[in-house]
Amino acid sequence: MSKTIEVWLDDEAEAALSRITASGLSEGEAIRKAVIGAATHTKTRPLVSDPDALEQALDKSHEMIAEVLATQRPPR
Repeated sequence: MSKTIEVWLDDEAEAALSRITASGLSEGEAIRKAVIGAATHTKTRPLVSDPDALEQALDKSHEMIAEVLATQRPPR
C-alpha cells in the first residue's frame, strides 16, 4: 500500500533535498530513502513497556496527592 503525503520544506531541508536529487534520485525516492534511513538509525522503544505498571504508578501517585491534600491546612 502506498500513501501520498505533502511535505513543506524549510531552506535547510530544501537544500539537502537538492543535494540528494543531484545524484539522480527523484524527490520522492530521496524522501523515501531519508525516512527509511532515519527510522533505521533511530532507537525507538514503546513509550509504555508495561501498561499495568504504569496504571499502578498512576494509582500510587493519586494516593500520594490525595494524602498531601488531606494533610494541608485550608487557606485563610
